[in-house]
Amino acid sequence: MAVRLLDVARRAGVSEATASRVLNGRRYVATATRERVQQAALELDYVPNRAARDLSTARTATVALLVHHAQYPAHGEGTFSSRVVDGISRALRLHGHDLLYVPVDDRGVGRISSLPAVRAGRTDGIVVLGPAFPREALRTLLATGRPIVLVDNRLSGADAVLADNRRGMARLARHLTDDHGYRRLVCLAGPSGWPSTAERLAGIRDATTAAGAELVVLRARETTMRDGATLASALADDPPDAVLAVNDAMAIGALHRFRGTRAWGTPVTGFDDIAWARLVEPPLTTVSVDATEIGAQAARLLLARMSDGTDDTTTPARELRVAANVRLRRSCGCSEESDTPDAPAEGH
Repeated sequence: MAVRLLDVARRAGVSEATASRVLNGRRYVATATRERVQQAALELDYVPNRAARDLSTARTATVALLVHHAQYPAHGEGTFSSRVVDGISRALRLHGHDLLYVPVDDRGVGRISSLPAVRAGRTDGIVVLGPAFPREALRTLLATGRPIVLVDNRLSGADAVLADNRRGMARLARHLTDDHGYRRLVCLAGPSGWPSTAERLAGIRDATTAAGAELVVLRARETTMRDGATLASALADDPPDAVLAVNDAMAIGALHRFRGTRAWGTPVTGFDDIAWARLVEPPLTTVSVDATEIGAQAARLLLARMSDGTDDTTTPARELRVAANVRLRRSCGCSEESDTPDAPAEGH
C-alpha cells in the first residue's frame, strides 16, 4: 500500500496538518518539528499525492463565516451579528475575497472540522462568529491547521476579536451605583461558558464590589429578547433597584415584560447599542460597540494570517479589542440623554 501523509505524521509524532505544512514548504514550523517530519518522509519513502496537494494549496479567494444558530434565532433578532457580518464582508471585498455564509446548528457543531466549507481547497480561511460555539468544537477546528479568527469568543492559541467587554460594563455599572446610588442590582446573563457574558459579568462585579452593592445573577441558555423577558418575569413582583442585561436584546425583553407590573419603571440597561436601543421607551442606556469595526478587524486579521503564512498553531495568537463606551439614555433613570461616550447626564 502507498504511504499516506497520515503515516508520515504518526511517525514524526505530529498532526497531519503540521506534516502537510512541512512537506508543502510552509513557513513558521519549528526547526525540530520540520526535521522530524522530513526524516519520517525519507524513512517511509513518502511520495506526495500531487493532485491532492495542488487542491489543498490552491487559493479560492473565499472565506467561510461560521455562524451558530444561537446568533440568529428562529424568532428574529441578530442586529449585532448582522453588523459584524457587514464589516467582515466589506473588508474582504476590498481585498478581492468573497464571503461564504455557513449557518451551523448543534449537529454541525459536533462535526465542525468535517464541514465542507472548512476543508482546504474550498475556502482560504475561516471566521467563527459568536460565543455559542463550545470550546471543544473550537479546539477541533483549530487542530485542522486552517487560518482561523474567532469573533466574540476566545480560545488559547486562536486569533480573536472582541469588544472591551469588562471595562465597558464596569463603567456602566459604576454609573448605576455611584451616580444613581442603586444598591440592589440584578444581572440578566447568558451561559457562564460564553466569554462575552463572563467578561461583562466580571465588569459588573468589579463595580458592585467596589460600591458595596448587592448583585444577583439570573442566567438563560441564550441571550435573546425572549430570554430577557423570561428572566424578568421573576422580578415583576419584587423588582430590584436596577437591572443590567448582558446585551440589548435581553434588556429590551425585560422592558417589555415589566410593562403593566410593579416593575414598570425599574431602570434597565444593556450592551451593544443596537439600532432598536434608541427606539424603545424609555430609550435604552447601554454600552456602545462598533460591531462593523469588529467585523472589519476580524477580516483584516484573517487576511494577514492567510497572506503571511502564519496559519501555524505554533505562531502566537493575536487578540484585538474594540472600544466599548457607555451611552446614557433614560432607561437607567437619567432625565437627559447624551450620546457622548461616558459623558455624565444631567438631572440624576
